[in-house]
Amino acid sequence: MYDAAVALVARDDVAGEERHALEAGAVVCRREEVARYRLTGPGREACLQGLVSCDVATAERGSHLFGALLTAKGMIVSLVWVTRLPEEFLVEAPAAGAARLEETFLHALPPRLCRWESVTAATAGVGLYGPAAVEVLDAATRGPSVMPAPLALQRAAARGAPGFDGVAPAESAETFIASLVAAGAVPASPALLEACRILAGIPRLGAEIDSKTLPQEVRLEELGAVSYTKGCYLGQETVARLHFRGHPNRTLVGLTLERAPTRLPLELLHHGRPVGRLSSAAWSDTLGGYFGLAVVRREVRDDAAVVLPDGSGGVVRRAAWQRPA
Repeated sequence: MYDAAVALVARDDVAGEERHALEAGAVVCRREEVARYRLTGPGREACLQGLVSCDVATAERGSHLFGALLTAKGMIVSLVWVTRLPEEFLVEAPAAGAARLEETFLHALPPRLCRWESVTAATAGVGLYGPAAVEVLDAATRGPSVMPAPLALQRAAARGAPGFDGVAPAESAETFIASLVAAGAVPASPALLEACRILAGIPRLGAEIDSKTLPQEVRLEELGAVSYTKGCYLGQETVARLHFRGHPNRTLVGLTLERAPTRLPLELLHHGRPVGRLSSAAWSDTLGGYFGLAVVRREVRDDAAVVLPDGSGGVVRRAAWQRPA
């Protein structure tokens, strides 16, 4: 599941034009490696509410939520993005978590109340991000050519950049993207999205998240993915107990790095003993160097120096994210 080639974004992996457009204009890209599901039926709300950590029952129509599917013991199975549409829910998840998500749907969703189907092949994810995203979208919809309407288009959640997440029919996705480019958006690479994720401190399934990760260990509650006011859901007892009565033994932190890591993941040492691992890293223009993500022991303090196996160093920067989530 772990893909080191994806989790390391070198300085030259993202073109300068892309970086400039993200900060001063707008970028558009296809969101690859995403599985998508359509949930329908009279009991879809109650069934989904009992599965995911975010509160879909109180969400207004058109809401786009970030959440997680957990095991009964509170471990993360997959991250999810849920969109509430008039007659259905659209659920998106990393492709790496698709098999276990489908297994849960198969066993937990009674067909007479909630039916699910994969729409991954029939749809395409499109992201439009940057401070000018609203203006670009408005220009595209008012242009001389008719932009094909997406199935869903909402404000982005937990992407590391402001803008919109869209889902379009597969056959019209390229026309949709072309309309946004004609309106001023710059095509962006998957590497740019991954850099945004890392610099914003957003965990990724298979990198910061493994089969034994709790939501609070990778700041999912800070990212709005966990509700403590909704009713029961799968894994809720463990998550609530940790929130109200305890604390996680390890947490997600940022790291400023002396140089680009030679490989990932890498064990981190503090005072000669292992305290966690570096799992993602990306170039930061703001820092003029590399910024990494690591899950480390709770007792490792902010500004603590850590050592990587190649002898290079890093400094722990708790909550010092380089981008807004």
